[in-house]
Amino acid sequence: MKTMVYSVRMRAAQGGPHEKGGRHISGAEKIVPFEQVAQTIQQMLHRAKSHALGEPDFININVERLELQYIKYITALPLQTAKTKDHEHALWCARQLLSASGVQPAAIERALELLARGPAPGGQNMRGAVIMDAASGRRLEPDPWRGVRVSRMDYTPRAAAELSRLLESMGLEHFRVREALALATKVIYAGTLAEICCSDDPHYTTGYVSSQRFGYVRIPHLKHASFKGGRVFFIRSQEINLEEYISRLQEEPVLIDQIRISNG
Repeated sequence: MKTMVYSVRMRAAQGGPHEKGGRHISGAEKIVPFEQVAQTIQQMLHRAKSHALGEPDFININVERLELQYIKYITALPLQTAKTKDHEHALWCARQLLSASGVQPAAIERALELLARGPAPGGQNMRGAVIMDAASGRRLEPDPWRGVRVSRMDYTPRAAAELSRLLESMGLEHFRVREALALATKVIYAGTLAEICCSDDPHYTTGYVSSQRFGYVRIPHLKHASFKGGRVFFIRSQEINLEEYISRLQEEPVLIDQIRISNG
């Protein structure tokens, strides 16, 4: 008998489904065995109902069976935290990391502009991510309302326990770090050159830059109070098949089975 696990995915919005104009509120991703599906659904419902952006009137939870032989096992990006004193210093740090990772100035400034005013039409939050050419700053995602939502990623139980111990020792027990590291790891594994992200939660001001060169770098104070937030994936568009790339981000299931913490 084949061993089965399940992808459980949640998204919540105000004003109806987000791709039809509703405002994105929250999302979550887990890969769990069947006996944990019900508990995971309850946890996601609680999270959707208690988000800082408000109470949603649309919550969608999707449960999909996965076969273990089709799951890719990958190593987490090395994690480190930049020492930034304020928002301007954080922006400088993000620019330096992105530039050293191969992203050109025009693309960096375009991405920061989108994070500040909101990446969806009309300055709204987006359910997924912007895909941007790392040289020109041109947006490449097919749907500017939806963006591209990275799905089907999590940790193995052993890796999750190891990460929890390490994060606790660093004073980083918040679930955001664990989830952001998983997402960033899959994004870079899929062929992304670099990513910049800051939360749409007005009270969470730590963002990050991840890249093939530097791993996952947390940046305190990256989100200004006026920023809408979001995430941007930078790619070299001439070197990548966009359709296959998006498919890897959205469809390919991955589990992180090894943890790395940078000494940098």
